Amino acid sequence: MGFLKLLLLENFKSWRGRQSIGPFMRFNCIIGPNGSGKSNIMDALSFVMGERTANLRVKSVQELIHGAHIGKPFSSTASVKIVYCEENGEEKTFSRIIRGSCSEFLFNDKAVSRSVYTAELEKIGIIVKARNCMVFQGAVESIAMKKPKERTQLFEQISNSWEFAEEYERKKKKMQQAEGDAQFNYNKKKHVAVERKHAKLEKEEVIPKITKEVFIFKKAYGIVVDPANSISIV
Repeated sequence: MGFLKLLLLENFKSWRGRQSIGPFMRFNCIIGPNGSGKSNIMDALSFVMGERTANLRVKSVQELIHGAHIGKPFSSTASVKIVYCEENGEEKTFSRIIRGSCSEFLFNDKAVSRSVYTAELEKIGIIVKARNCMVFQGAVESIAMKKPKERTQLFEQISNSWEFAEEYERKKKKMQQAEGDAQFNYNKKKHVAVERKHAKLEKEEVIPKITKEVFIFKKAYGIVVDPANSISIV
């Protein structure tokens, strides 16, 4: 599993100009008093990982530019870039740039569409829709308050198993059909076995009666009969 190596910011929220945070280790802890910018680091990471503006505590993307919250934006653009290090040492970069009211996305410093950008994030285990790598304030309580079905849907998104839901339902129907066919054949075989048993019992009851009747008939008409071999029925 890889890890976040570096966070690069330019005119984003409380950071003026170009700033570098890192390099990070595999485990890091950021502490500080209220108002020191801890939440802004979370916002920066969320922003570069494709989070929607509505979830970044601002009304528009321009408000993320340094100074915009007091009506004095320092620049017309702002950006956040992360350097991700793979297990084998290979580095990948993800950048999101604010220009006007729009966002631009770069993967390895090359402009790409949002869908391509999101797909590359998913390759390293970051699923934007599921928000599976960020735990926001109040999120834990929100998850605890969810209904079982809602939590199941959330975990399906986080694990990405929802992509296999259609295939799962299709195979589930096939399994149910196969189980139904197997039960039908079992019941049919069981019914045949019962009928054979009844037929055998009937045969065992009928043969002695027929043998006796034939013996009486032959005796009545003066036919010499060997009782032991008077009749043979298969």
